[in-house]
Amino acid sequence: MILTNARILTFDAANRVLDSGSVEVLAGGAIGFVRGGRALEAKAVDLRGRLLMPALINCHTHLYSTLARGIHVPGPPPADFPAILKKLWWRLDRALNQEDVYYSALTGLIDSARCGVGTVIDHHSSPNACAGSLDSIERAFHEVGLRGATCYETSDRNGRRGALAGIRENVRFLERVRPGARVGGMFGLHAAFTLGDRTLAECVEANQSLGAGFHVHAAEDKCDRSAVHRLCELGVLNEKSLAAHCIHVTAAERTLLSRHRVNVAHNPQSNCNNAVGIANLPALFRRGIRVGIGSDGYSPRMWDEFKVATQLQQVRARDARVGGAEAYAALFSGNREIVKQIWGTEIGRIAPGARADLLVVDYLPPTPLASSNLFGHLLFGVSNAPVDSLMVDGRWILRDGHCVNVDEREIAQKAAACAKALWERF
Repeated sequence: MILTNARILTFDAANRVLDSGSVEVLAGGAIGFVRGGRALEAKAVDLRGRLLMPALINCHTHLYSTLARGIHVPGPPPADFPAILKKLWWRLDRALNQEDVYYSALTGLIDSARCGVGTVIDHHSSPNACAGSLDSIERAFHEVGLRGATCYETSDRNGRRGALAGIRENVRFLERVRPGARVGGMFGLHAAFTLGDRTLAECVEANQSLGAGFHVHAAEDKCDRSAVHRLCELGVLNEKSLAAHCIHVTAAERTLLSRHRVNVAHNPQSNCNNAVGIANLPALFRRGIRVGIGSDGYSPRMWDEFKVATQLQQVRARDARVGGAEAYAALFSGNREIVKQIWGTEIGRIAPGARADLLVVDYLPPTPLASSNLFGHLLFGVSNAPVDSLMVDGRWILRDGHCVNVDEREIAQKAAACAKALWERF
């Protein structure tokens, strides 16, 4: 397949912008040639001047949160982060059944696709429907057609049996997932403050033969201070691990993150929503830490995360010059580098040999567009433009704004029925 007559943002080593170009998609799902000019082949797909760029990546989310949209939590609003967890999220995850897990994942992945996201890294919890839950999520990934990974968040908050069930589910899934699969796995941990040393040691031991990266919340709130130091000391954090948030970290802990080559996922909108603080992105970048951007279940729109990440850093520093470069690097290079570091998959750029995870955006720039002013177009123009099509691994997932592999209306109706019953149990 050849995509032609497109304005191409390559995000390759030279960060080229081709005003009119063509991209070859090989039968195996990789990118062949990338060149300027229109292709003459009769079967070439004419993108009619639309913008072609790499599909977006969400480096940390919770698909199970999809069915919480609009839920009413009785009583006064929770006053702090621990109260939010206890009053909403830990009650919700205990109420989930396997059908809820499946339809929340399906709905969340459909929403992601419609927002131009081709890769989703999920972090799951359903204590009363733990066994087999990751298979339900994997099934949803395959049906929608997205790339990604999932894991089960092991925690001591549901007692000893709950912790052991979480370990078993992670091990079972990781033993089954084949290397290079479009849907991979990690070893999930909730957060240091809900995990005792004994359970963390058992997780590290269970993972030794698997060699998977740990996916864990770290220093999201003040209640989880010193998490990075403790997790490094116990052998959890390394170059394949993904630490979400890292807000309440010291300079010494940033040095640890850098020394252990830990991947960090910044989640700006969720951090605002939970009032937990603002991660110091420039300080993380100065230590050479690989930082990406996730949504933490707040929204599938990574464009909004990009905007808020930029604005929060400016507010935090009270300096309009701060934040843009770091937010840009996190979304467009950090996320792809994290995926490559953990799974070895080459996405996030349009270059020969990379996987054909591509996004078509209905954006006609009203001013000159070049690599030198790309940030401004992305922040103020492309981010507001309609998503036309999405391709993952060389296959169309979205065309004319709608998913091609699933019946969106039918799934929404079934998800609504699940949500109604879930809310009654909640």
